[in-house]
Amino acid sequence: MISDVEKLAVAHRYAAATRAGDADALEAVCDPDAVVWHNFDNAAVSAERAARTLRWLHGSAPDVCWTDVAMLATSSGFVWQALLTGTARGGSFAAHSCMVVTLSDRGLVVKTEEYIDPAALSALRS
Repeated sequence: MISDVEKLAVAHRYAAATRAGDADALEAVCDPDAVVWHNFDNAAVSAERAARTLRWLHGSAPDVCWTDVAMLATSSGFVWQALLTGTARGGSFAAHSCMVVTLSDRGLVVKTEEYIDPAALSALRS
């Protein structure tokens, strides 16, 4: 079992990789079989697919930014709440997001549950 301090260290590496659009750094904190589930389509995708989406997001909104609202250790991993902002071809966007992350006993991300309102990201679809 990993400590809360270790869980939050993974959380900070996860957030830093996401902010930087660094798919390799994100992959380094994930189990090879990790999945990302989305609330808006009830679909689970591979971490590799999520990394491609992250690269697309950084390419579509070069000023994309996650501002931490809260980062908390849980019994099975951590929760990261953030405000996602940026500017895309369709204009600016701001969306509150919440990632509920489950870690393995080795401290690797095995599951991310992503909660976000896709309507708040409509500027990315224009």
